[in-house]
Amino acid sequence: MNRYLIISYVAISLLVSGCGFQLRGNINLPPDLKQVSVVSEKYSDLVKTLNQSLSNSDIQVIDRSDKDLYRVKIVSEVFNRRQLSINITGRVNEYELIYNVIYQISSPNEKLKEETLSLYRDYSFDENNIMGNTDRESQIKKEMISNAASLIFTKLLARIKNRGL
Repeated sequence: MNRYLIISYVAISLLVSGCGFQLRGNINLPPDLKQVSVVSEKYSDLVKTLNQSLSNSDIQVIDRSDKDLYRVKIVSEVFNRRQLSINITGRVNEYELIYNVIYQISSPNEKLKEETLSLYRDYSFDENNIMGNTDRESQIKKEMISNAASLIFTKLLARIKNRGL
């Protein structure tokens, strides 16, 4: 019985490693990449989340613009909300949150190129549960900020890999 258990563990290990499975968040970074400059006109949760992602990947975050480093600059970020649907009495049933981020990513000694990122999420609105709606909207905003930080981080990594560091 013990022998079959060992054989099955070995077989599963070979299958998992053979199919190219990698743990999430395990990114092959160039060995030369030690620091990234992240700047913004104002402090925001997006900058905080992006800094945390970089730090978790063992990249030192510099909070000043340095032309000799890869740079990420958050130019602006805005949340908007619009009505998606209304009920028979004319009250709102659903809202859509729109998160627009304008940012720039540049390589060392290159000019910054401006890019735009827009994320959309919708949620149901219950006029009898105002506090629950506020909490729900706040949670959705946090998730959108996290998604935006992940997308910007991925874009930065793509820029680094395309440059051939």
